[in-house]
Amino acid sequence: MNSVFIDFFYPGSVCIVGASSKPKSLGYELTKSVKQYGYTGKLFLVNPKSDELLGYKCYPSIESINEKIDLAIIIVPKQFVEESVKQLINKGTKALILITAGFKETGKEGEEEEKRILNLIKDSHVRLVGPNCMGIINTLSSVKMNATFVAEEPQNGRMAFCSQSGAIGAAVLNSLRETDIRFSQFISVGNKADVNENDLLEYWEKDENVSVITFYLESFENGEDFIKYFIEDKISKPVIIVKGGRTSSGMKAASSHTGAMASSDKVVDAILNQFGIIRADDLNDLFNTAKGFEDFSVPKGNRIAVVTNAGGPAILTVDTLEKNKLSLANLSDSTKTKLREIVHPQGSVNNPVDLLPGGTAEQFKSVNEIITKDENVDAVISVFVEPVMVPALPVIEGINEIMEHLYGKSNKPIFQVVMPLPEFREQYRKKSKTKRSLFRRPEDPAVVIGNMLKFKNRPINVKRLQPLKSKIKIDENGKGKFLSQEEVMNLVNEYDLPNVRTSLLKYEELKTKEFKFPVVLKAVGEKIIHKSELKGVVLNIRDKSELIRIAGEMIKDFNQKNIELDSFLIQSFIKTKFELLVGSFRDPGFGQMVMFGTGGKYVEYLDDTVMKSAYLSDSDIDEMINETKIGKILNGVRGEEPADIEKIKSAIKSVAQMMLDHKEITECDINPLVVTEDNNIFAVDIRIKV
Repeated sequence: MNSVFIDFFYPGSVCIVGASSKPKSLGYELTKSVKQYGYTGKLFLVNPKSDELLGYKCYPSIESINEKIDLAIIIVPKQFVEESVKQLINKGTKALILITAGFKETGKEGEEEEKRILNLIKDSHVRLVGPNCMGIINTLSSVKMNATFVAEEPQNGRMAFCSQSGAIGAAVLNSLRETDIRFSQFISVGNKADVNENDLLEYWEKDENVSVITFYLESFENGEDFIKYFIEDKISKPVIIVKGGRTSSGMKAASSHTGAMASSDKVVDAILNQFGIIRADDLNDLFNTAKGFEDFSVPKGNRIAVVTNAGGPAILTVDTLEKNKLSLANLSDSTKTKLREIVHPQGSVNNPVDLLPGGTAEQFKSVNEIITKDENVDAVISVFVEPVMVPALPVIEGINEIMEHLYGKSNKPIFQVVMPLPEFREQYRKKSKTKRSLFRRPEDPAVVIGNMLKFKNRPINVKRLQPLKSKIKIDENGKGKFLSQEEVMNLVNEYDLPNVRTSLLKYEELKTKEFKFPVVLKAVGEKIIHKSELKGVVLNIRDKSELIRIAGEMIKDFNQKNIELDSFLIQSFIKTKFELLVGSFRDPGFGQMVMFGTGGKYVEYLDDTVMKSAYLSDSDIDEMINETKIGKILNGVRGEEPADIEKIKSAIKSVAQMMLDHKEITECDINPLVVTEDNNIFAVDIRIKV
């Protein structure tokens, strides 16, 4: 385990540089939080204007502390930050948290100041959290460190939570008494000048006091490195992420907030889904899912039974099942027979099982016990709306008792939704023997179960494409430009892409060359990108005279548009059955991405594409095809013969391999990849940009 991160989360001594005697100031409130939470190590306070603060001795300077400092928390005004960092480096402190704001997030001047601090630490093996963050927590009884400026007292759990936003972190901590969220560790990383989500992912995977890893992120610092932990099967724990900035406006807000550029939301969605990382829609789903992993066993499958005393909430539960790839279990006849002995005649023994508002604690317990023994059921969602005549606590505790009895013998969890009278929550916190997590909304358990199954079914030990050494070297001097047709053809041959018979000729050469008609004529030039829009493509030319005439008209037309036409591409005319797209691009965060879907000139409007990281597995390629509408058609519909899917998969794999081998390629677009009537495939238009 990285010893620097042990200093962050398990420090034997903490120094607060900028501890203040002014109540309500950050330096005072953070010091107060450390004291009140009961930190078990040594605490050193640096404040040249005070001798003592909250019962602790104050030191006039960092140099005046004669003992070792494991973790330093800096809350001084910005103009004193650099000097404080220098003194801590000289002191030998390796773990620094910079709370002070006003750096990269404020603009160019702040960014330069942040760089100077990074230059100070980079050669000294010091790690820095922040700047512009809110601190760190470890709830373990042997540490008991709450070094934040939030007054709440977090309870110990098994979840680690990293928040890029200090305000989000504060809001979560402020709500602990209401939400019953429990942490093992918490950290706010702010601008991520040095320590980022990749460091924490690696560290928390190895920390035995952490079983679930969660993040609120507004950007990925190095997305390609992040996913390599999953590609290389280095992560065994559930990882749950809320990614802020889903919309273009949200991305802009995230960028101005932390000074970081964000990947598009579609890329983030594709990446997290591909590598079995759970993406929560919001903080509620994130913490509910974390509670799911901490308090419940993962169901064997997706067959869910619903027990309720209220029809409306049960309907909302059932509606959410399908969205999360779950299904209503078909209860066995034997189960229904047993249920009829308990359920009111006007209730229902079908799934959902309805006990009606008068359903008692004994009935709820008996019904849940019977259903958990049904072989057709993988998990139960029990929804209880508290009526005046049936108190909630006995109902909930009765079902919790089933869970305590079942564990060790069965892995059929019961997720309880309780919609109680106001006083219930406090009663449950005080009187429950298990304090097992409960859910507030009828939609919540389906989301949690779906996420748990996503983790269970994540790809493990999967063979993926990896970068190989290519024989072809691409000239990077032409950055921002498309490769010439000759350079494209070299790559086509190297990666065995299914190219149509092609000739690249000048206008005069058209007159002397013999062709097998019909052919397609395409204009070629540096600025001729979207040929159809510029009327630079003519199909089904049937003889030589027509070819020469059309080429001449193209030259005249492009001259009038002031666009240089260098040469012509002549291709055999192919009778098209389907037009596909195989595209790729380099994302600034996650690296090389590959896309498949419906092609042709309406590709943007049809919006029938799926993308994934170029680190593809065979199952990834199958998913790319099967998740598109065109993929379903290619597999054969209405009695049509299926297309040659293996050839299409080969083309996708070739493009992905080319992208991994050539990081200098920023875009590759095969549009269309044509499927012919006789089930061949041809790439009739290939553009590659560096």
